[in-house]
Amino acid sequence: MNRALFPFVPAALAAVASFAFACLTPAQAPISPEAGPGQKRLGVEFKIGTWNLEFLGADGNYRNNLPLRTDADLQAIGKKITELGVCVLAVQEVNDEATLRKVAAAAAPSWEVVLGTSGGWDDGKTAQRIGFLYDRAVVDLLFAEELLALPREQEGLPIFHRVPVTAGFRHRASGCDFRVVTVHLKAGQKAEDASKRRLEATLLSGWLETLHKDAAEDQDIVLLGDFNSTFGTEPEQLFERSGAMAYVEPKAPMPTIMHFADPIDQVVVTTACRELVRDSFAVDGDFDGMSKEAWRQTYSDHFPVVVKLLGQGDDDAAATFRREPAEHVLPPSKRPPGAPVTGPIVRRGTWPPRIGTTVTVFTIRSEQFRGELVQELPAANDQNGWIVLRTERGETTAVPMHQVAQLQLTR
Repeated sequence: MNRALFPFVPAALAAVASFAFACLTPAQAPISPEAGPGQKRLGVEFKIGTWNLEFLGADGNYRNNLPLRTDADLQAIGKKITELGVCVLAVQEVNDEATLRKVAAAAAPSWEVVLGTSGGWDDGKTAQRIGFLYDRAVVDLLFAEELLALPREQEGLPIFHRVPVTAGFRHRASGCDFRVVTVHLKAGQKAEDASKRRLEATLLSGWLETLHKDAAEDQDIVLLGDFNSTFGTEPEQLFERSGAMAYVEPKAPMPTIMHFADPIDQVVVTTACRELVRDSFAVDGDFDGMSKEAWRQTYSDHFPVVVKLLGQGDDDAAATFRREPAEHVLPPSKRPPGAPVTGPIVRRGTWPPRIGTTVTVFTIRSEQFRGELVQELPAANDQNGWIVLRTERGETTAVPMHQVAQLQLTR
C-alpha cells in the first residue's frame, strides 16, 4: 500500500490534519496505524455490498401474492441502502432502470445506476436484470461493461440468462481502485439447475482466471451477488480452483434469504486484494423490528450482505483493467452506433460446434486463437484432449484442453 509517513509536522499543519480527519464521515474515518499486534492499519474504511431486490419494479404476481411496491416502499429501500453505509451495491432482480433510479434518488442525489441489458422474459415486459448502485460522492466509476462474450448455451443447456456485469471504481478518499463483478447464477434445486450453475461458474471462473494470469491486470477483484448456492458446493470449488480467489465467510452462519438457512448471496475476493477485510462479512437480516411479511413487502425476500474495505491508496498504480469490446459497454447509450443491446444467444442445436465452424479459444494465459475446427471438440472433462484449429493464415494450431478458459462461437 502507498503510505507516506511524516514524523516531523509543524503544529499548525497537524491541527489542520486533525480537523480534516474529524470531518470525515464514520464510514470514511481513518483507521489507527499499526503499532503492535492486534492494532489496525492506517487507511480509510468503506463498504460495498450485494442485495437481491426480488422483482424490483416488476408488474405481476411474482412475490407470493404480495401487493406491488409503492413509491413509499422505494423510498424505504433507498433509505435502507444509506443505512447500510455502502458506497457500491451490487443488485439483482431489477425489472427496469426507471424503478432503480427512484431507489437511487431516495438514497441521495449523488447515487447513480449501472444496469445490465440481459435477464428479460418472453412476455416482453418482465426482467431480472443485474447491475450496480453507487454513490458518486464517494467513488468514481472508471468503466462498466457486460460480459457478453460468455456463451449463452453450453452442453445443450441455456445459461447466463442474467449476464454478469463488471465495473471499476476508485474510492475518492483513499485513492484505491478495484473491479467488481456481479452475478445471478441459475436458481432452483433440480439437477438441471445445478448443472447450469456449474456451467456458469466454470465459464466465469475461466474468464476471471485470464485476469489472474495477466501480469498487467489490477488484481483487486471482488465477485459478489446471488450465487443460489452455499459454501462447499460446486460454484465455490470452481471459483477457488486456481487458488487466486476465495469466498469471504461470516463469523457465524446466517441466512441471506428468508426461505432457508443456507446463505446463497456470496462475496468472493482475489487473494491478492489486501483491501477487503476478510472477517467483515455481515448480513442485515434482523427485519428492523418489522414482521417477516411486512419486511418482504417493502424490501425483498433476500437480505443485504455487506463487507468492508480498507483503502490505503493505489498499491498497484501501474496495473490496468482489461476492457471488454466497445459493444459491451454500459450504459448501452455509450456503445458504437448500430451495436446490439444484448449479446448473441447460441441457439439449441449449434452446440457442440461442427467441424468447419469458426471459433475463438481463450486460454488461462490470456492468449486467443481464432480459426475453423479441424476435428470434433474433445469432451469438456477431457483434460488430455486438444482443440485443433486452422487459422486464417492456413496454419494448424492445437490448444490443450487443460489450458482452455473459454471457447466462443464466432459469427
